[in-house]
Amino acid sequence: MSEFATITCVTDLGTDDETVGLLHSILHELSPSSRVIDLCHHIEPNDIRAGALMLARSVPYLSPGLVLASVGELSGRPAIAVSVGEGQSILVGPDNGLLGAAVAVVGGASQAVQLTNEDVHNASPGVVHPARDIITPAIGHLAAGGSLLELGQQIEPSLLLPSLIAMPRTEDDGSISAEVIRRTRQGAAQLNIDRETLSGLGEVIILEFGGDQRVVRLQHPADVNPGQLALVDDEYGLLAIATGQQEGIVPSELLVGAEVTLREAT
Repeated sequence: MSEFATITCVTDLGTDDETVGLLHSILHELSPSSRVIDLCHHIEPNDIRAGALMLARSVPYLSPGLVLASVGELSGRPAIAVSVGEGQSILVGPDNGLLGAAVAVVGGASQAVQLTNEDVHNASPGVVHPARDIITPAIGHLAAGGSLLELGQQIEPSLLLPSLIAMPRTEDDGSISAEVIRRTRQGAAQLNIDRETLSGLGEVIILEFGGDQRVVRLQHPADVNPGQLALVDDEYGLLAIATGQQEGIVPSELLVGAEVTLREAT
């Protein structure tokens, strides 16, 4: 049995062509006993922020093992392998901000290596395809029991490119500036804040976004009246702007990246 029994994949490669199948085949050849889990391959191309958020949301629930992450370009920096959880898991992907938030969620990195050892890479007949030719062979090497340090040059984990995920701000007037980080399939707008962040604002809150202003209550989703706009807890411990009983989607201005100001209703 391989040292790492599980490989979880997160990419923006899609499944309309052979690319993801090739990754599976390469992994199977290098480590036949490892189980490959496709978490998602349909992140929008080059949407590093969405990929970083997906990893950060998911990593607490992933089986210990290897994470193959490929979203966006390498941006002139070598791909990396980052060991977390005292070596229980290793995240491998481009050093473009994709891995930073997930690494932070699990308590930080214990080791980081740039994938500079070309002996571990696949030879490309043309332009190098990072996921196929660099990241996946590195994952297969680790899954088969290979050493992390054999992949290339060790670096300080603090040198990794920081995550692109925005942090909420407390303004001078006591209001909170937040941001929409995700639109769910049900139409809710997930924010980058939790209940603790809003602990001083009370249960009735004024939302300001895109020139609009709404008065909402901080509620459990089941307590929201049909069609009513509210600020609710979601399954990841964050808060989302949603409507009761999924009667409709939230206002169209609340796109990913939209700024939302939350202040106490007086």
